[in-house]
Amino acid sequence: MGKISDQQIAELISRRILEIIDLTGLTLESLASFVGVSTSTIRSAYRKTGSLSVDSLSKICRPFAIRLADFFDSALALKIDEKHLTDLKDFKKSYFADQELTSQVSSFDESSSQSEHHRQQRELIAYIIYRSDYFNSPKTLEAMVADFRKDYQAAFTSERLYALLLKYLGSGILDKKALPRTARRMPANKRPYLYFKKESKKA
Repeated sequence: MGKISDQQIAELISRRILEIIDLTGLTLESLASFVGVSTSTIRSAYRKTGSLSVDSLSKICRPFAIRLADFFDSALALKIDEKHLTDLKDFKKSYFADQELTSQVSSFDESSSQSEHHRQQRELIAYIIYRSDYFNSPKTLEAMVADFRKDYQAAFTSERLYALLLKYLGSGILDKKALPRTARRMPANKRPYLYFKKESKKA
């Protein structure tokens, strides 16, 4: 077995944080609050700009009944049985009730509805990436905009889609490649890309 680099560990930790968020419905902020680790520490680990101590890793794993050995087994998909995690259910009920109260107090604040809209978009993209075979074949942003409008009645801009796909590109779940240059010359930053799911490497 080859030597594991710090970058590989950082990418695995980032991917695990994303998995926990997807499995529990928590945000980075609420995850930090639930496990007792600062939001800045969780966020920097997720962005691969900082490391986690063993103590912080234990705090993240313990409430979800995740063994550290399983956390670092890159071939293993995490499983979180929320119905048996009473503390998590109570926390979410309390935390999101507080969020709802805050939303009601600022019911005329457009940013609240915008935040909810963005959350729904994030959840839809996560569903498509993890639960469908859509990205098994390469797609351009323009094709995605049309497909998601037709299949899910969801209106995305190319810019918003790109922003949502960035974390999956960064965590290695998706990859991209530039389309060949056309007869019409265009700047490199304007060339369209194809986005697709990376094939899992088998030993």
